[in-house]
Amino acid sequence: MVLPVNPMNLGRMEKRMALQQELMAAISHEIRTPVARLSFALQLLQDILEGDSVSEQQQRMKSSCKGMAQDLEEINDLVAEIMTYIHLEDGGPRIIFQKVDVNHILTNMCGQYAPLNPQLSIKVDSLLDGLIIDAEPVQLRRACQNLLGNACKYAQANVSLGYHMEGDFCVLSIEDDGPGIPESDYGQVFAPFTRLDESRNRKTGGFGLGLSIVRRIAYWHGGRAIAGRSESLGGANMMIRVPVHQPKDNPQGPAMPDPADLSV
Repeated sequence: MVLPVNPMNLGRMEKRMALQQELMAAISHEIRTPVARLSFALQLLQDILEGDSVSEQQQRMKSSCKGMAQDLEEINDLVAEIMTYIHLEDGGPRIIFQKVDVNHILTNMCGQYAPLNPQLSIKVDSLLDGLIIDAEPVQLRRACQNLLGNACKYAQANVSLGYHMEGDFCVLSIEDDGPGIPESDYGQVFAPFTRLDESRNRKTGGFGLGLSIVRRIAYWHGGRAIAGRSESLGGANMMIRVPVHQPKDNPQGPAMPDPADLSV
């Protein structure tokens, strides 16, 4: 007996398969670069052992080993981001909303990142007193940290954190005075493995998953992630727009759509 196939389910399955193939191809491409650097460093070590004085050998071996350690850390970071992204795409975390103080999240992040980036002025704009929203604190903090980390990479001197109200929604924003994002790329910047500058250096190079994770976390809160231009600083203005209050009859977040159907 042949069971009928629901065309809608078939379409979703095809989209999921396409997404998986895209992810696997991108992962393969991303891993090649650090692995190639590791191979080169290992070859250098082999060459060193064939000659040179002891002191020169030690110095060059230290430099090579440091580079290999950084590459291994890069691979580990990539795997961690991939696992986070797949987890959020494939059903997502168990979201249990709590009362979260927006001021507390932003001021804490400012205090955390400012000492790590002494070359930048990282400030929190004037905040609304006592704004409490329904959110999953760990996931919302992760999304904000991803945006702040990006801002610190690209900013020249200034990063600003803040939020404002749009009706029943709270819009958290992180702005910088870096090169910004072309308006034509506002939509695609949240797609997985997207790097608009094609950078692979360790200062600004990333894996292109951080903003995809932000988008998914925003979705799980019933909101969305938005890219724009900072009117005050001239660089990027990355925003997370989420409801202030979650429906009382839906404490665990929205139903999961097909990832390919999700628009920013």
